[in-house]
Amino acid sequence: MISIDQLYIYPIKSMQGVPLKKANIIDGGFEYDRILMISEPDGTFITARQYPELLKLKTSVIKNQVFVSRSLTETIKFNFDEFSLSNAPTEVWGNYFTSHIAPIRVNQFFSQILHKDVQLRWVGQPLTRRTKRYPEVPVSFADGYPYLLLNKASFEYLQHQCPQKLDIRQFRGNIIIQGALPFAEDGWKTIKVGEVIFDIVKPCTRCVLTTIDVNSAEPLANNEPLKTLRYFRADEQGQIDFGVNMIARNHGTISIHDKVKIMERQIAKNYIKTFPPKIKSEAQLCTITFEDKTIKVNNKQTILEQLEQHKIALPYSCRAGVCGRCLVELKQGEVSALTQSAIKRHNKILACSCIPKGDITIRLLKK
Repeated sequence: MISIDQLYIYPIKSMQGVPLKKANIIDGGFEYDRILMISEPDGTFITARQYPELLKLKTSVIKNQVFVSRSLTETIKFNFDEFSLSNAPTEVWGNYFTSHIAPIRVNQFFSQILHKDVQLRWVGQPLTRRTKRYPEVPVSFADGYPYLLLNKASFEYLQHQCPQKLDIRQFRGNIIIQGALPFAEDGWKTIKVGEVIFDIVKPCTRCVLTTIDVNSAEPLANNEPLKTLRYFRADEQGQIDFGVNMIARNHGTISIHDKVKIMERQIAKNYIKTFPPKIKSEAQLCTITFEDKTIKVNNKQTILEQLEQHKIALPYSCRAGVCGRCLVELKQGEVSALTQSAIKRHNKILACSCIPKGDITIRLLKK
């Protein structure tokens, strides 16, 4: 029998999750899920992708009060009625809407932790944000959709393939199910839990956030689990999927151990399955010339990783060959691509997904 194994909410986006025994489905997602978010002063969202230390912050919501702590001495509590009444412009992944700004003392607390000027924002009621694909569906500060379902068997399959010890919390799911075959969720279109019906919208494309240890907030070795997922969960565009995004048709309450009924199925997305490259006994030394600086590297690690090891910063976000922020021009030499989308036209390559075959010269693209 397929059933609910775990339930989570994340009251403040990118901070620690809160396990639940039951969850209320309301407009925008689970009650209290990602209703708060750290932002730049102009309203641009901030996540643990840029500031992993956010993952160390514990949160809880009790009625009208929010509690946040990083240690026994670093704590703060505040009420929702302390937030500004004005509607402040806000942005999450190119989705523009309005939210409410926290009082100065709260913003100072988070600014001191991140060592920069930031604000805490509350979505407020009613929600002004909608999902891009379904403009009638409200959503809180979640990346794109109100619910993320993970299959415990899929995670266990990944763990069997991955040399790095993983934690399912790295994938920040709301609903974790058990009793299904690995990746059975790929073929589901509509499910029912209790009296609540969920439509599966799309597979969830994964990013660098999954590579950060949820306890230490430190990156895992070798860009895992994205490195392993790339071998069997990457599509033709190089996007790496794990879990599925969902929307709910109605309100209600779901609980741990509730049965999951598959109401409608669909054709599963096709993924390119590749074998890991054969590892030679020793890495071959080579060089990367970047912005008139030449560094000694090897032919085993990605360009981005090796530049970082030499304290050379490139813009990036996903580290999975999806976002395109690490795009550079290959002026000389050859590279091996980890995904089909890593090599573009006109000698443009993704630094996060290409490994030098020998000496190479690259440069940033002119804006």
